[in-house]
Amino acid sequence: MARESSLPSSVTIRHALRTPSILQILQSSHILKTSTGDGTLKQSITFPLFALLLLSAPAYAGHDDADLSRVRIPALQKGTQVLWKFGKGVVFTNGENKATLYGHILQRFDMISGDIAQNTNNFAVKEARIGVKASIAHETKLKLILDGANTTSVKDAWIEQRLWHNEDMSLAVRAGQQKPLFGREQTGSSTKREFTDASLASGTFSGQRSRGVNLILGAMDKRLHVFAGAFNSTIAKGTRLSGQGEDSSNTDVKLNFGFGATLDSDNKGGLSRMSYAAGDLKRSKDLRWSIGAGVWIGNEGTGVDSQSVSVNLSAVVKTHGIHGMVDAFYRTAEEDGGTADASAKGFTIQGSYVTESMWTFGARYSWVDIDDDAGVNPLISVKSHSSGGTSLTSNGSASEITIMGGKFFNGRKHKVLFDFTFQNVDPDSGSSVDNLLLKVSHLIVL
Repeated sequence: MARESSLPSSVTIRHALRTPSILQILQSSHILKTSTGDGTLKQSITFPLFALLLLSAPAYAGHDDADLSRVRIPALQKGTQVLWKFGKGVVFTNGENKATLYGHILQRFDMISGDIAQNTNNFAVKEARIGVKASIAHETKLKLILDGANTTSVKDAWIEQRLWHNEDMSLAVRAGQQKPLFGREQTGSSTKREFTDASLASGTFSGQRSRGVNLILGAMDKRLHVFAGAFNSTIAKGTRLSGQGEDSSNTDVKLNFGFGATLDSDNKGGLSRMSYAAGDLKRSKDLRWSIGAGVWIGNEGTGVDSQSVSVNLSAVVKTHGIHGMVDAFYRTAEEDGGTADASAKGFTIQGSYVTESMWTFGARYSWVDIDDDAGVNPLISVKSHSSGGTSLTSNGSASEITIMGGKFFNGRKHKVLFDFTFQNVDPDSGSSVDNLLLKVSHLIVL
């Protein structure tokens, strides 16, 4: 039998008999103090503390149904509903306005052996993220993600404003730190992968967030997306340019520009660069597909003046639990006033199958080739970007063959994945290197 607690604060929680409220615990431990006058907080509740309060309330209430309708926050606008569902986060809704507080933890074990100088075994917290996303009257969207497991704390921090729309088309502008939508695999969230990490090719030529602005045109009942943007830094994780890197300002006058388009078979999501998700967990009865192309024009004025052009072509199919993807890249760069070109190319092809009981199995092949002219400035070139083992840093080729398996316990929101990667790095000058990478990951989205 439950009773209503009367607390001297702006937060009231109905809790089980003799079970202390979250706020009482915080007050008694002097973590949180409230005034005795109007009941407002002397110290504002910080973002992580507020998240803990909301996510922990059902547990202190002594129930397993996670029904946050029992959590009342009178300071919120009248009519606001608060709900929680595993994998969806804490959702605040009020009419056409919606905000979601969520987070995830990604743990991983890596074993790397072979021709490297030192074999390694390592347990790591790869990601520990908490975020907020919101939609205001279907006109404005925002997304903020903070990561406590990496040196770069701010991942996404953007606001999207719809500028114009009719029944068939819409035009929006997204400004802030974001994924510039170049490449296919890396545009999806890390929580929506079927392999424990991004592939060799996509990690070399794409995958880096940048600060800037993107114009996004949606048409054909949201099946077609066309985008054009300007950004501080390059999206290639494998670049050696000093100006690359997320969560940073532009150090020179030059900007990078990205253009591209994606056409999908339907508007159900999970296909396009706007919402790509690996795997066919819904075991689609129809053949679903998506094709895309993109161009990235890089400009660098810090360290070395240079220009680069990268091209991406990609395709995805999903049907009856089968998923296939191809992601191909070509990049060329040259120094201002120079005659030597830096050239590189690569591709990823992968396939997977999800059973009715939500087991998944798959394989992937990824390849990168570097072919720079003699005398080229190495700073304008790339190096292969892998999540372990050996990088290719000069002319030659690198490849990775990966065998994957895993289990989805609650869709993509709770999963365990493992994969074996056979890595070969074969420089034109020097000895070939072979490594074996074993990775096991465990992801939970709150």
